[in-house]
Amino acid sequence: MSDARKVSKKVGKRSGKNRGGHPFANIQLNKAKQLFENSSPPQHKSYKFPSVKDILCYAAKAAGEGMLFVFEAEERGRAFIHGYDLYEKDVSSWRIKQRIAQMEKQRYITTKKQSDGSITVYITKHGMERALTFKLDSLSLRKPTHWDKKWRIVIFDIPEESKQIRDIFRKRLRQLNLYQLQKSVYVSPYQCFDEIEFLRELYGVPMRVRYILAERIEDDRMLLQYFGLSD
Repeated sequence: MSDARKVSKKVGKRSGKNRGGHPFANIQLNKAKQLFENSSPPQHKSYKFPSVKDILCYAAKAAGEGMLFVFEAEERGRAFIHGYDLYEKDVSSWRIKQRIAQMEKQRYITTKKQSDGSITVYITKHGMERALTFKLDSLSLRKPTHWDKKWRIVIFDIPEESKQIRDIFRKRLRQLNLYQLQKSVYVSPYQCFDEIEFLRELYGVPMRVRYILAERIEDDRMLLQYFGLSD
């Protein structure tokens, strides 16, 4: 179950009170778009038919401007975002239109048909929440070939009234394989600023989370063992 659904079920029992407990309650489409802007186009264009995940993640990046599906012939179509052709080959026009209709029915997107027959797809707030869930579920840290002998420390102070968000934030830190040094202190030897920035902006707690780069942590033997490193 997604973060949003877990919390919304609990919040729903309170007759709509404290909607701030919903992790995406205050997210704005333009702000959410910024969280996707660091995502670069695929290094190799795909030959496969675009999935719901593909379309939503690229539509999130184009929030407010729209993602364009162009049908250059009756049977074939192409997808463009910011002028970038997402697919190496034309894909089935019928299948694209079927997928778009399905997503519109699910309230993930809205569409506008252009005079030339192309379709511009705009992501909805519901669709943005789904795209964010896809992005979160694939969040991970890259391990460098050589450790730079520095520690990344994440500390946070999220109040009790935002307990659901605090618990989900902890869950995402564990997903990134950070070590829990204390209750609200997590450590990693690997660069993770971009990921922490993404999480704290997404959950609306930018002033309650701090990222520290440290040269040394006293008695770090347990940390070295946990991450399989040598001093």
